[in-house]
Amino acid sequence: MRGIYLNPIARRRRPQAVVSVDSGFVLILVLPVAMLLLMTALSLVSRSNSAAVSSAQESRAQAARMAAEFGLNQVMARINTEYNCNNSIPLSTSNTDIGGSSPPASYTITSPLNLCGSGVALCTTTPYTDLPVTIRGILTVDSSTTYTHEINRTLSVCEPVANSLRVRGVR
Repeated sequence: MRGIYLNPIARRRRPQAVVSVDSGFVLILVLPVAMLLLMTALSLVSRSNSAAVSSAQESRAQAARMAAEFGLNQVMARINTEYNCNNSIPLSTSNTDIGGSSPPASYTITSPLNLCGSGVALCTTTPYTDLPVTIRGILTVDSSTTYTHEINRTLSVCEPVANSLRVRGVR
């Protein structure tokens, strides 16, 4: 039988790692700190995301309000320039598109539909007659999302000459 000769250096015992009683103590401190940092980062991301969503919704609601204000300006312009009770052009009750807006915006006049029967007096006899106006602004983001805003204003209207109207103020 042939014997195996071991090198004297190989026969020496290799040093073993010494495990102390306090091993793993730092890990117990690092894990909660890491979890706290992770939860803070996630809450910041969630908060900024919800702020961006609410900002977009607020901007779209503001655009619907501006569409209603645009409709009010259009109504006042029509009353002052072309509205005449002899050939009264009815105020549009359907959605009137506002060109050049993206996403598309429109407005609807809900009341009054006809100004001639409202009892507006001549400008020479009374300073004005109050005429309530309601206009709804509509912003369509996609086919399923629509933002609306309705405004109620009181127009001060008088009749400078027979069968024509003029707006003297808005409240």
